Amino acid sequence: MRFFRREVEIALTAVGVVTLFDLIVMPVAWGYEQRRQAKTWQSIACAYRMKEVARSSSVLAGVAQEPDACGALERLGLTLDLIRYAELPR
Repeated sequence: MRFFRREVEIALTAVGVVTLFDLIVMPVAWGYEQRRQAKTWQSIACAYRMKEVARSSSVLAGVAQEPDACGALERLGLTLDLIRYAELPR
C-alpha cells in the first residue's frame, strides 16, 4: 500500500533520518557548549578568588600568576566558596 511515489517516499525518509539525527546531535552539542562555558566561568571565579587571597597575604603574591587558578586554590587547600559568588535559586 503506497501513498506516495517512490521519489517522494525517499525524500520523506531522508528528511526523517536527518531530523532524527538532529534531535540526537543538537542536545549533545548544546550540553557540550554549556559545559565549556561553565568551566570558563569557574576559572574566572577561581582567578578572582586567587587574587583576593593573594591580596590578603603577601606570602602568596607569586601564586596569583599561575595559569590554573583552580588548581592553585586546590593545592593551597582553599576551595571556591560558590555561595559568595552566586545567588542561590529560590
